Amino acid sequence: MTVEWTPFRWPASWTDPSSLSLLRGTAINYLLIDPGPQFDHVRSGARQQGFQLTEPPTMPAGIFLVNGEWAGVRKAEDSGAGPTGVPWVNSNGWAIRLATALHPSAAIWVQAAPPKGADSYLITMADSAAYGGRWVIALEPSLAAGLAAQSPDALAAWKAICNCAKFFAAHSEWAAYQPQAIVGVISDYTGEHEFFGGELLNLLARAGLHYRILLKDKISETSFQGLRAVIYADAAPALPVLRNRILNFAQAGGMLITHAKWGGVPTPPLRAEDHPRFSLHAAGKGRIALAKDAQADPYMWANDAAVLISHRYDLVRFWNGGATGSFYTMSPDRKRAIVHLLFYSDRGPDEASIRVVGRYRSARIASADLLAARSVDIISLKDAVEVHLPRVSQYVALELEA
Repeated sequence: MTVEWTPFRWPASWTDPSSLSLLRGTAINYLLIDPGPQFDHVRSGARQQGFQLTEPPTMPAGIFLVNGEWAGVRKAEDSGAGPTGVPWVNSNGWAIRLATALHPSAAIWVQAAPPKGADSYLITMADSAAYGGRWVIALEPSLAAGLAAQSPDALAAWKAICNCAKFFAAHSEWAAYQPQAIVGVISDYTGEHEFFGGELLNLLARAGLHYRILLKDKISETSFQGLRAVIYADAAPALPVLRNRILNFAQAGGMLITHAKWGGVPTPPLRAEDHPRFSLHAAGKGRIALAKDAQADPYMWANDAAVLISHRYDLVRFWNGGATGSFYTMSPDRKRAIVHLLFYSDRGPDEASIRVVGRYRSARIASADLLAARSVDIISLKDAVEVHLPRVSQYVALELEA
């Protein structure tokens, strides 16, 4: 997988090749320009200046395009939630991770048009880049018009977009870091299992559970290493070899969460561990949680999984963070970690505290709005560290050194 490209959707209103000057010196290097003779001079000028080009909907070789959403907290009137409803966070992280698992040799681009009046692009850019993808930078029409007119406000917004693109382009090595997880989600993620598997990933992240995507036909002896639980998400029964591997994991002390159709559990339900939607069964040193209802709801499964596994094992915890998300990754030599911290509200928190499982001796924060990475105090706990953040923007990379 490569993330060397920073794509930009050329605005339909920019027919003058002089607008290419806005891209000079930025990290943007791949232009998606609509077909049509009105853009002939733009395409010619772009090629002369060294840009790579494609004409939508055609995508270049080696790119997988995800049709995503504008990241952030969805307003109650848009989501149907009531006044006391839980904030619904739109994130493309799960879709990027799933596309990466299904297309490991491709770079993942995310297509999501900005809503009318969008005044901040940072969280959508960071939400894609933190998970190893790239948002196809697209400008809301009024911003594109403001840039063409050299409006000071539009130029300031453009500078922030370019700073964010430059920040992630300068840290392409993070794509080699390995995601940390406590639960594995097993599925083929296709056909009748596509919606449930994908939505489960989306909602597990929203519930604060760090997961590993496990493709049903690519599970090895090491696939469950370091996990506390696995979720077998497909309604179709597991084949004998896979079933035995999952059962061996549970009998060694892990937990299996699965459909009622799993079948063949030799032990009766544990009455002392009753759950309204799952029956708990002993399996060697571990547990099997069988859904009681044949109709699986990914929202309930995600929230129930967090309770069944227990929040005491959460890899990342926030205090005073608001609507948050995190992606915890480790360098191949396991000496460094990056915890991507995402704050989906309109702005970052004035102060927030983060607890990260692991033993580290130093920490610093980096983001597009900081001139350089900044050291922060770290408090060592028994098996984790705690970091107190200063006022930050909607995205921060927490860099930890072992």
